Amino acid sequence: MRQTKIVIFTLMLWFLCIPASAKLRCTPIYIFGTAASFNDSIVFVTEIQVIDSAWIDDKTQFLVQREEYSNQLRSYMNSLGYSDRTCLVSYSTKQKKILKKYAKILKQFKGTSKKPKSFDFRDIDEDEFHFTPAVVFINDEVETSKKPAKPLKASKEKKKKKEEKMRDRLDNKRRSNKGQEDDGLPPAMPPRR
Repeated sequence: MRQTKIVIFTLMLWFLCIPASAKLRCTPIYIFGTAASFNDSIVFVTEIQVIDSAWIDDKTQFLVQREEYSNQLRSYMNSLGYSDRTCLVSYSTKQKKILKKYAKILKQFKGTSKKPKSFDFRDIDEDEFHFTPAVVFINDEVETSKKPAKPLKASKEKKKKKEEKMRDRLDNKRRSNKGQEDDGLPPAMPPRR
């Protein structure tokens, strides 16, 4: 009995000592940055941007080289003359989540219509500043994606355009069937067996 406990304990220690290998995957993400200072009330927020080839740890869902993206925003702010800014980035692989984070930041610094805050809020357009994908080093080699990243899901506007095209095609099909009577009803379904 005592030997089995020792064996089990040894196996548990062995499993705990095995280093967890993180698998990285290249995926498109949504990202935006915020730059604020404790010395003044000016807050800068970038637009939500899409980075096509960002690396994410599969196990923790953490953005690899996240500090690189913050440094990109910090260097842009320094070039504008706003030094000593605290820069942070928020990201997500899903558009819904990033929109919630963006709304939370806006509410935090702008306030609501009933309770506005006294921050000087300034937007940074994507034309002025754009995040670039960070370079990831694995085993002292630059890692590049072997497979192209999957494109993000189509936005609502693209879906609406597709639906409109389908409606147009159906309308054209109905117009081309002039020989058949069209009473405005959909075609009858064949009887079930």
